[in-house]
Amino acid sequence: MAARSYGARFLCQPAAVKIMFRCVSAAAQPQPGSDFLKGEPHRKHPGVTNLKTVRLPEELQLAAQSIIHTIGAQVPQLAVRTHKLTNFLWSRKRAVEDLTLRQKAVSMEKELWEKATQKTGDFDEQVLEDRIRKKVLSDLRRTTYRWTPLKYDEELGVVYMAARLAGGYAAVRRALNEIKKRDPSFAPQSLLDFGSGLGTVSWASHSCWGDSLKEMVCVDSSAPMNILAERLLKGNNERAEPHFKQVYFRQFLPVSPK
Repeated sequence: MAARSYGARFLCQPAAVKIMFRCVSAAAQPQPGSDFLKGEPHRKHPGVTNLKTVRLPEELQLAAQSIIHTIGAQVPQLAVRTHKLTNFLWSRKRAVEDLTLRQKAVSMEKELWEKATQKTGDFDEQVLEDRIRKKVLSDLRRTTYRWTPLKYDEELGVVYMAARLAGGYAAVRRALNEIKKRDPSFAPQSLLDFGSGLGTVSWASHSCWGDSLKEMVCVDSSAPMNILAERLLKGNNERAEPHFKQVYFRQFLPVSPK
C-alpha cells in the first residue's frame, strides 16, 4: 500500500517526493549523540531472536505423512483444498466483540434520534423508535464483518493439518523459546491448551520442558480434531503408545479448576 501511494506521488510531484525521501532517509539515520544499543553490536540487540529455522519433530512429521497417505488419500482434491484453506485463514478478520457492536448500535441510534427530533412536526414516538431500531439493525448487518466458526469434521481436519501443522508448530515453538530464553529457571508442571486443534502446543511445550511437564490438557470442541491430534501423538497407530504421555484430550473445559 505504501509503495503504491509513494509511486503515485512520484508521478505527479517528483520534486516534492524526492525531498520527502531525503527527509525520511535523514531522519532514519542514527544521530551521532544517541547510542540506543549502548555499544553492543546489533546482533546482540534484545529484540533480535536467536532461534534458527524450526523443524517439526521427526515423530510428528512421520505421523503427519502417514495420515496424509492413509486418510488424506480419501480426501478429494486435498492439495487444492489445502491452498484454499490457507488463503482463507490468512485473509480472515477477527470477530467483532459484542461490546463493540453494542457501542456502535447505541451511537447510531443516538445519531438517528437527534436527526429525527430536529425535524418540526408531531410524530409517534413508538413508531419512530421501531423505525430507528430497524434502521440500526439493517446498517449493522450491512457493515459488520460476518464471522462464522469453522466446523472441523474428519476431512477438514486433515486439510487443516496439511495447511497449518508446520506453521502452527513453528509459531508456538518460537514463542516458547523466547519465554525459556528470558527465564531459564521456568519449569512448568501443567499445561492447559484451550482450542488445542492438532496439539501442536503440546509438542512444542514437550520440546522445551519435557522434563518438568507432568500433565497436559488439550481442549477442543471438535471431536474429530481431538481424534486426529491423538493419532499424531501415537504415530497414526491406535495401538501404539503415545510419543509422550500425560496428554489428555477433552471437548469441554474441566468442571473444577482442580
